[in-house]
Amino acid sequence: MANKSGCLSCHGLVHTQVGPGFAQVAARYRDDAGAPAHLAAKIRSGGVGVWGRLIMPRQPQVSEADAALLAKWVLSQPSQP
Repeated sequence: MANKSGCLSCHGLVHTQVGPGFAQVAARYRDDAGAPAHLAAKIRSGGVGVWGRLIMPRQPQVSEADAALLAKWVLSQPSQP
């Protein structure tokens, strides 16, 4: 789903490409109980300033249900040494 939705165009699994790697996102939000809902909303609405001056474009074509699944998947990425 991440590939189909275009996420991998900007995000790597581990390291920063254009935006942070999914493992980096998971590490930042690992202990945040509200992270799944927050990230799902960010996927659809986009944002700027969380990871520096990078702009994450909004992705309204991703359904709310798919955004929730993507957010949970991102947060499930293992920590990197």
